[in-house]
Amino acid sequence: MFDSLFWQQVFMQFHFIRPLWLLALLPLIAVVYLRWKHETVGSWQTILPKHLRKPLTIGDVGWRKQLPLKLLFVSMLLAIIVCAGPTWQRAPSPFGEDKASLLIALDNSPSMLNEDLPPSRLERSKQKVQDLLKLRGGGQTGLVVFSGTAHLAMPMTKDSSVFAPFLAAIDPSIMPIEGKKADSITVLIDEQLADDKAGTVLLISDGITPNSIAPLVDYFDNSRHQLLILASGNHQVQSSNPMDLNSLKKLANDSGGSIEVISVDDADISALNRKIERHMQLNNESAMPWQDMGYYLLIPIALLLLFWFRKGWLVQWALLLCILTPALFVNDSHASLEMHRADSTEPKVEVTQWDKLSQMWADLWLTPDQQGQWHFNQHDYLQAAIHFQDPLRKGIAYYYAGEFTLAHVQFLNADSPLSLFYAGNALARQREYLSARNLFAYLLDQDKWDLSDKLATDVKHNLKAMQAIVDEVNRLSESQAGTTDGPEDSMELGDKPQTGDGAEDQAVAAMMLKETLNANEILGSDELADKWLRKVESDPKLFLRAKFQIELLNRQSEEPSNAE
Repeated sequence: MFDSLFWQQVFMQFHFIRPLWLLALLPLIAVVYLRWKHETVGSWQTILPKHLRKPLTIGDVGWRKQLPLKLLFVSMLLAIIVCAGPTWQRAPSPFGEDKASLLIALDNSPSMLNEDLPPSRLERSKQKVQDLLKLRGGGQTGLVVFSGTAHLAMPMTKDSSVFAPFLAAIDPSIMPIEGKKADSITVLIDEQLADDKAGTVLLISDGITPNSIAPLVDYFDNSRHQLLILASGNHQVQSSNPMDLNSLKKLANDSGGSIEVISVDDADISALNRKIERHMQLNNESAMPWQDMGYYLLIPIALLLLFWFRKGWLVQWALLLCILTPALFVNDSHASLEMHRADSTEPKVEVTQWDKLSQMWADLWLTPDQQGQWHFNQHDYLQAAIHFQDPLRKGIAYYYAGEFTLAHVQFLNADSPLSLFYAGNALARQREYLSARNLFAYLLDQDKWDLSDKLATDVKHNLKAMQAIVDEVNRLSESQAGTTDGPEDSMELGDKPQTGDGAEDQAVAAMMLKETLNANEILGSDELADKWLRKVESDPKLFLRAKFQIELLNRQSEEPSNAE
């Protein structure tokens, strides 16, 4: 669970969120010292001669001497540390903006078809990629494949669902040149991770050629990105083309990276995901608050407090314990004590008598915002949204619950630059790309907004992404002008152009109407959107094969000719 990057993060970023609480150590030490001195000097054992003191005293020597005072000191020391808020990492973003960027470089050479790792090295590698995408749950991820040349199969995107068809289409037959030139991926790394402060490159291969190791080592030595390697193969099975694990280990050691071998369970994927997130947390700044890690100390505090039920301990220290115990419960939220009433736009849930009793009991001890935070920690996001009073926190809970419309409304109620940014994200989740683009542009155009550098960067990034989607829709719509609108041309249905007589000719002619649709029309109408999507090429393997071949021809044409 704790890797080297974890301890590096602890040592480099450890601090206290509320350091002034450490001043409470001074009166604690003073009280314990005076109490210890009083009990030692005023003890009746000091009257006895030393040679009689030990035989006549039972249970009051060694580590058991003044044991209640010692345990009190340890308990209060831990309590003060909890109040000070020790931390070494920031809280994760509820919208995934702080997810680490990952570029997957998949070996697509013929050696990956070896079956020592059934069904094949390539198929098992693709399964691991799918598992990793599911485990990450968001974040920018791209896919590069290489053999004799390297090509971009999927640009950086947060939508992991679009990976499935293109990942399934990866096969050595789509590559224009055979080989195993792993160092050719460096150019694509610069293109895809150019805007990221610190990303991760995951190289999945069954071996690296010697002439590719040195260029990769030089690249990552001078790069802010880390290299992770997933070795694809089974060295315990005899094969005509065994996995070259030594070359992969040499590359990992020389480049300062890390290597994992494909396992039958998800241990390899879990280890890779931890290293990806740790690298991002160590190298990238985040706008999220620091995560309070002191609550884990409440467990040893609770165990120590069990000793106070011993005979003679509870009565002696009950008053002091009652005074200091509230310090264990630190809450930064300032919640209203008024009873919560759900808005008319919130989902209505049938309330039983048991629910009413449970709510009454919770209201005795927790404010509405505290109850909402408890439900949020239990991943019951809809209930959390119902209890939260703060519009921003209510909107975040609705966002997690998948109620993006309600989340958008609450974010607008908060009326702050951060809430408006989140409102744009909620619009994007509803595929309201035009509205989201306009909202991001509104944030940047307003002089009254005092945007932080981090928030301004995020707004510009999302505005660029929304504009790219709209431009792509416009471009594809223009390129499809004059094509048929019906399903007859859909490769997904396996149909070819057909001709006929009489009524069939008239039906085909009716579908040959030329129309140019812009992004506003397509994104604003479900019917037009479905019509437009049916025209898109649906065979990923043919698409990738043609794409890679065209890229190779373009690269060759750009190189200076040696012929005279």
